[in-house]
Amino acid sequence: MTALPNPLPLPNEQDRLQARELLGRLSRGQQDTLRVADLPTGTRSLLETILQEIAQGHAVQVVPVQAELGTQDAADLLGVSRPHLVKLLDDGALASWKVGTHRRVRLHDLLAYRERRDVQRRQALQELADLDQEMDLI
Repeated sequence: MTALPNPLPLPNEQDRLQARELLGRLSRGQQDTLRVADLPTGTRSLLETILQEIAQGHAVQVVPVQAELGTQDAADLLGVSRPHLVKLLDDGALASWKVGTHRRVRLHDLLAYRERRDVQRRQALQELADLDQEMDLI
């Protein structure tokens, strides 16, 4: 399976250094001196998204894109059944490996697969809409 582009941009070295410095300030109890302007660019948009979700009463969990998930968690993320996910793994649509008897899937690969799937669905829906319009069905 070919390597897929990362669906989320990885932090650059400047962002990583800035994050380490801010983390140090937080661990020393200096959180009251933090300003939004101090945050790395990607962190600002992530924080905004987190706050929007919390404001709507949603629970939020932050997971690194390098995270490894079991088959049930992966199936839940894709909104499919676990047996369907296992079929995707067996067919090679998604990369996986085994840890003992348990399969693991990278979150990065799941997000890339979901994006490809969603693009294909949108294209198919557009083709159907175009066909309906050509046949004057709508």
